[in-house]
This record gives sequence, C-alpha cells and structure tokens, in this order.
Amino acid sequence: MKKIVLAIFTLQGNGAERFALTMAKALTDNGHEAHLVYFKDIIELPIPKDINLHFFNYQKYRKIPRSFRTTIAAKAFDKFVLHNIGKPDLVLSNLYPVDMILAHSRLANVHLVIHNTLSQEYSDRLNSTFISKLKKTYLSNPCIAVSEGVKADFVNLFGAKANIKTIHNPIDIDSVQQGADEFVTDYESYIVNVGKFKAQKRHDILIKAYALAKIPQKLVLVGTGDLLPEAKTLVKELGIEHKVIFAGFQKNPYPFIKNADLMVVSSDFEGFSIAILEALALGTPVISTDCPSGPNEVLPSKNLVPVGDVNKLAFKIKNASEHSEDYTVELISEFLPQNTIQKYLNLTDY
Repeated sequence: MKKIVLAIFTLQGNGAERFALTMAKALTDNGHEAHLVYFKDIIELPIPKDINLHFFNYQKYRKIPRSFRTTIAAKAFDKFVLHNIGKPDLVLSNLYPVDMILAHSRLANVHLVIHNTLSQEYSDRLNSTFISKLKKTYLSNPCIAVSEGVKADFVNLFGAKANIKTIHNPIDIDSVQQGADEFVTDYESYIVNVGKFKAQKRHDILIKAYALAKIPQKLVLVGTGDLLPEAKTLVKELGIEHKVIFAGFQKNPYPFIKNADLMVVSSDFEGFSIAILEALALGTPVISTDCPSGPNEVLPSKNLVPVGDVNKLAFKIKNASEHSEDYTVELISEFLPQNTIQKYLNLTDY
C-alpha cells in the first residue's frame, strides 16, 4: 500500500480539482492511502466517501512578504503533512499557486502536475522576468503533463532542462454514470458546454457560431466566471435570449452532459479537457476546437474544427446536431483510472 498526497488550492472548479478527486478515489478504491490537502477552505465539489481530506490553512501566511512567503509556507506544509499524514510515498502538486509553494518542499518525491499549456495560460505576462519566476518553480522538481501537447509546450518554454513526462488524466466512468442518473434536466433538446466563463474558453465564439448555425436545439451553458456578464450581453445582442440557457455552476454537471444532444468545446487552448472524457463516458457526441493540446489526443479529426473559426464551428454544430451518431466516440482504456494510477504509482519506485 502506498501513501499519496494530492495538494490543491481549493475544491471548487472543474479540471484540476476533479482530477485530484478522481485520483484520490481511484487510489483509495485500489487499496492505497490517498490524502487530499487543500489550501483555501472552499469546497463546492462532491467529495467521494472514504477520501482523507486535510485543510492546510495557507491564508495565514499571506501576511508574510512574498519574497520568502513560499519558503516558509513550504516548511509549514511539510510539517503539516508529516504530523497529520506521515511520510508520503508521492506528493502531487496541482496548479501554480500550490506549485510555487511545493517547489520549496523538502518532502521526498514531489511532482508538479501541469494541467495547461503554460505559454498560453500566461501569454499576457510571459516576459523574461515572469519566465524566470516560472523556471524557479517548474525546474525544481519532476513534472507531469496531462497531455502530450502540454508536455511539448513545457519543453519549448523551458528547454533541455525540463524534466517532464506525460500521464493522461483519468475518468471514473462509474462515478460519472452514477452522477448522471441523479436527476433529469428540464430541457427537452439542447447542446451543452461545460466550463468556466474566462477568456480561454471562448464562449463568445461558441455563442456566435450557435446563432449562425440556426439549429432548433437550445444552447445550455454550465458554469460561471468573470466573463459571464459579457456572454449574456452577446446573447442579447444576437437576439437569441429565448434559446440560450445559463445554468450556472453545477456541483454535478453530468446529467446536463448525458441528456444533451451534443457537447461543444470552443476553447482557444486546453490542457486536456476532462469534460470531453466525461461526455465520451456518457455516450454524448462531442465536437471541439483543435486546440494545441488536449482534444486531438482524444477525438478524431472529423470532430475537430480550427480554433477561433466561427463559420466552421457553426457548420460543424449544425452537421453534428443533425447527424449526432457520426460524432460519437468510444472511450479507450488509456483513460481509465486503474491505468492512470499505475503510471503514478510507478513514480514511487525510486
């Protein structure tokens, strides 16, 4: 039995947070000891039973000057883990706010899981100063990319010193299918998008393409975020308020995915897109923009359209809504939890 620590900032959101919960559950189900440590006391996602949750109160360290805050917080984290959990066989850090701290950890076998293409995620501040800051974090420990595209971007950004390998995100089919049966959505015929309203997800492209496609199905948008007001304004400007449903954040988005005629992903970039795997697990057809990483490692070319192309996305939405059977994709075993956790457990052989 192995003892694995998964560190995450909060338990709200979708991608990295759901990854941490899925991994913790899969490890526990397979007889290992998984401990999920979160840094800010926000829990919005459903927590599987028998998961060991630990709250590390990082907020009290925010008063410390930034120049040495992460070093002090890392020492406190190490002490917290050793006292409350014991010596772990593997520590998996998730997302930059946590990575900055765990880069200074003295615990053995700390790996930083890279959930997105860093060059795109931080494109608005990717100057030499910030790249140096990223290097101090991501060249300090071995890293895990959630897709080959994320790995390629990482190597391109950091060069030959990059120590990174790819392990694709897992999808817990049983949990997704059980969650999908908890309730039935109120909408009769619709297409769906699940994602936070932020620039990366390009809801503006999706809404414009949907309006252009002129399909009878409604568009259900599951999520919240800073750009939600802009999306609502665009819907009003296009005169499609009666056809677009803003469903808000959902702790359980699976019924919305299962009962949809089609899922559409319109992002400029993705690390991997767990939402696509969730749709495949539920037998829901998917089309997506052909991001630099993620979707093209799961979906065939016929399910993909160029990034940012409203006209081609509109054409694909219309075609897929009329011939959904042509866009159904089988989920392969590569993404099953038992395969993923074994690759992570192999990291403990050091």
